Amino acid sequence: MEAARLIVDDVRLGEAPPHVDPALVVDFDYLAPAGMEGGDVYKALSRLHQGPDVVWTPHHGGHWMSTRAEDIKWVQETWELFSSKEKSVPRGSLPYMPPITYDPPDHARYRAVFNPYFTRRRIEEEYEPKARAVIQALVRRLRPQGRCEFVSAFGIVAPIVIFFDFVNLPYDRRDEFLGWGHQLSGGNAREARMAAHQSITGYLGELLEQRLEHPGPDIFTGISQWRDNPRFSHREELTGMAELVFLGGLDTVASAMGFALWRLAERPDLQQRLKDDPAVIPAAVDELLRRHGLSSTGRLIKEDVELKGARMKAGEMILNMVPLSGLDDRVYDDPFTVDFDRPPAPHNSLGNGAHRCVGQHLGRMELRVMLEEWAKAMPIVRFDPDQPPPSSSPGSVLKVDRLHLAWDA
Repeated sequence: MEAARLIVDDVRLGEAPPHVDPALVVDFDYLAPAGMEGGDVYKALSRLHQGPDVVWTPHHGGHWMSTRAEDIKWVQETWELFSSKEKSVPRGSLPYMPPITYDPPDHARYRAVFNPYFTRRRIEEEYEPKARAVIQALVRRLRPQGRCEFVSAFGIVAPIVIFFDFVNLPYDRRDEFLGWGHQLSGGNAREARMAAHQSITGYLGELLEQRLEHPGPDIFTGISQWRDNPRFSHREELTGMAELVFLGGLDTVASAMGFALWRLAERPDLQQRLKDDPAVIPAAVDELLRRHGLSSTGRLIKEDVELKGARMKAGEMILNMVPLSGLDDRVYDDPFTVDFDRPPAPHNSLGNGAHRCVGQHLGRMELRVMLEEWAKAMPIVRFDPDQPPPSSSPGSVLKVDRLHLAWDA
């Protein structure tokens, strides 16, 4: 088979390897997808559902993409064929970060350092009261104002304050830390990502030394003590684990909160339901997580394998389009619609198998408490008619860029 050429507007964008079926080649850059004119990244990504389930794109060096829930789940669980040692597209854009850049069984020894800090019991008993106090204070401050830009006034602030308390980081450096995180994950040039990575690891290296000398109850202390474990290998294990915690606390919960309020603002009936029936909030959390998968995750293909006509070769990359998993109309009826009464159905938004998100209980708790306190204390909110409409953006983690809300104070 001749190399497949991708022609769009008479411009050759690239060549697929000879083993790639030309029918599976698409012009799609997940970091800059077409269709973002309306500001809704999920609608832009969902264009992939109009074509084959597994496709190949020439962008970022050329890689495969899985777009349907069943395939995303299978790839993310089948580490024997799809390795997490290369976790990002383009390759090298994600630093070395145990345990997520390791496969079983090695993955487990690093995960064991994290597990005690993220148990459901510890989250609910130790951190939920603190999280609730933070969220209540923010809601009280917002209520009299009658309007806000949610991302800057609440979506970033609440999870960062909660997380910084969780790991004992200085809150007065939040803007600097957020800048590093966005620079690393927002599809920037390699030089910019490397600079951010160096800033983060430099800071964390000093922090771990401090926590080793002055231990506390936080996870960075636990990571610093890994060097005394007989399985400790090299210093990069410490900074890699610390960087995973650092980055994981900066953006995912903020994005989840932003997209949740976006949906609520366009659906006053959902807001009223939360007020009238607080018992539905746990189901609402799961439905909002289903609707808003955030992270697309890469895997290195370890052996030649065929999936739905896609003949993938060892050494190639596949990107699991997790945000599309919850929008799969073969699994969920009317998937773009948020329905708190939707029959329980598993989703892939928090990962699968060995790499299921270790911080899921913390994230779920923060989103649940936000919905509880927002429903109790805030009136029905709407999009602010005097401000630009809401907007979101692509990246390795999807995010809300702006969300202007108004209400009757």
